[in-house]
Amino acid sequence: MWATLASFATDYHAVRAGMRGAHRDAAGLVREAVGLVRTTPGAVTSRVRVLLVDDAQELTLGGIELLEACRAAGVAVLAFGDPDVGAGSFRGARPENFARLAAGAAVHVLDGTHRGTPVLAELAAQVTARIGAVGVVAHRRRPTGAGFDASVRAYTARSSAEEYDLIARLLRERHLHDGVAWGSCAVIAHDSRQVRALEGELAAREVPTASSHTRTLGETRAVRDLLRLVDLAGQDEWTADDTLDALRSGGLDAVEVRRLRTALRHDALRAAGADGAAEAEASDAGAGVASVADVVPGARELLASGLRHPIDFELLDTREGRRAARVARTLAQLRAQLGEDATAHELLWTAWEASGWERSWREAASGHGPLAAQARRDLDAVVALFQSAKRHGDRGDGTAPIAFLRGILDSDVAEDRLTAPPRDGVVQVLTPAAALGAEFDTVVVAGVQDGVWPNLRTRGGLFDTWRLATAGDEAVDALDLRRGVLHDELRLFARAITRANARLIVTAVDDDDTGPSVLFELLPPAEPAPVSAEHPLSLRGLVARYRRTLTDARATASARTDAAAQLALLAAAGVAGADPDQWYGVAEATSTGPLYDLDVEQARVSPSKLEAIDECQLNWVIGDLGGDAGSVGAGLGTLIHAALEHAEGADEAALWAAVESRWGELEFEAAWIERTERTRARDLIARLSRYLRDAEAAAFRAGGGGAGGAASCRHQRHDRPR
Repeated sequence: MWATLASFATDYHAVRAGMRGAHRDAAGLVREAVGLVRTTPGAVTSRVRVLLVDDAQELTLGGIELLEACRAAGVAVLAFGDPDVGAGSFRGARPENFARLAAGAAVHVLDGTHRGTPVLAELAAQVTARIGAVGVVAHRRRPTGAGFDASVRAYTARSSAEEYDLIARLLRERHLHDGVAWGSCAVIAHDSRQVRALEGELAAREVPTASSHTRTLGETRAVRDLLRLVDLAGQDEWTADDTLDALRSGGLDAVEVRRLRTALRHDALRAAGADGAAEAEASDAGAGVASVADVVPGARELLASGLRHPIDFELLDTREGRRAARVARTLAQLRAQLGEDATAHELLWTAWEASGWERSWREAASGHGPLAAQARRDLDAVVALFQSAKRHGDRGDGTAPIAFLRGILDSDVAEDRLTAPPRDGVVQVLTPAAALGAEFDTVVVAGVQDGVWPNLRTRGGLFDTWRLATAGDEAVDALDLRRGVLHDELRLFARAITRANARLIVTAVDDDDTGPSVLFELLPPAEPAPVSAEHPLSLRGLVARYRRTLTDARATASARTDAAAQLALLAAAGVAGADPDQWYGVAEATSTGPLYDLDVEQARVSPSKLEAIDECQLNWVIGDLGGDAGSVGAGLGTLIHAALEHAEGADEAALWAAVESRWGELEFEAAWIERTERTRARDLIARLSRYLRDAEAAAFRAGGGGAGGAASCRHQRHDRPR
């Protein structure tokens, strides 16, 4: 048995030695460097005499062993670090490593404070005093209990939106009122998810931002749409969601897709009705309708057919149909290129040329404001995508182009590439780990929520990876694990607050679902968001504020006069939205004709429509034009209303036949939903039938005219205005 195991181990190591022998990862390079320094110390000391290491608290165990080997070889090692602001525990940079390095040499404590105010230094001392000591404590300062001043502020907002408004307002005040450059301000959040949200929200509020988060190409909407088109072209079969993705990737929004589906359905029903007219005349009404419904496919099948055959969309002769036909032709061209073994670069170029985005994005990117910034980011992402596709073609690694593009679409890890340093004049949005070695005049620590910071969930809890660090069979106490996580979270917070030179602002949301972190107990009393946070210090914000004042009936005459004068100045400077000619509702109506020409067709109304118009006319217009989400319940109600309108009696079977004849018009997400709704519809029809029987009986007793009285009642019921 042992011989077999030894033979297997020999073969295993031989195979491993032959695999990627010329490649090393970072840990492997460090291990080899340690071995070289230990075996040939003279080669090191002849070229290196002094080794300076900054932020030594971020060293892993391999880095510590390398420094120890250099010191043993005679190289003078001078390492600078603070174990209380380490943020590399997740990758093995434990504070015990720094303590091991400090134990083998003299420790010198730097006395002077070169960053921050005395109040900021006191806050840092309060935080670090609660971190468990691991070998080195001589650098810590004793908290004195001094009070706070304006250099440290804490705020709580009522919602996430209010928190974003508050941060944007405070940063703009710091920039405009105090003259602090954008590049001297930073926003620090606990994790990359918060960083992504803050970057987008602050950019929408016209705060120039740049984040440390490296996005994957597939995260950008423009790139994802191009890749999705190519991906769908390479699929043999499409689901219902795939057809919608293809149209949306081609530029159609939800309202346009809904209009397209409705137009396709109505066109198919008209065609089926014309083809089956003779059959409908020869049969009863119910059978005729059923025969037409049987031959008409559903809206999803019609969309899929149109994407396979663009002529179906072109025959509609509508704006949505022409745009959908362009998407279908693009898919056909991509399928042909895939059959001709086109490169990834060629496939993307075809999708890009057919999209028609080049002109609109170029015009948008040349402007100013958040839309221009978003257009520039989209263009940068598309350029990066084409560069990646070009590198794939140059490498020739044997990967199929479609597989390469699908890999980018599904990847959760950004491609390794050299990126330009952050541009000047922007607010950095960082995580504590990315803030290593940086300092700013003003730092906003955002999203300090309960359960988020500190996050006491143990790392590696799913697979119990912490057991790999245990010695022998010794069990690790769960309480010790959570205590270690708490100390790591405090180190992250200490690093975040010590990045500020002059102003520190900490924010959190306090609502019914969440509240501020316990870390707020170390801060001054939290203040609510000021009223001024509702009005960002930007040109767009000023225009909105003065327009609101000008149209507010509660505003004083002097306030309105001042608002009008300010709007005149902004309009003269060319600020968008300040000129009254640009306001909605000021321009003349393009048409004064009626929505419905009653001489041509009757306007169909119902109690539900009247109620919708009374509640909100705008929502009614959007829904009438196809912009509402719709629901199965609404469609079922339409079928039952139609059955009631055309009912010739209270016969339950006839009512159900009228509903069932149009049942194929409804769309369901799953078969069990269809069964549930069918059962509910049968119950509604049974109740409707009982109501009609009771109504006819009541009319018969009141009229006293037998069947003629009932027929008269039905005639009055259907002919009265709805």
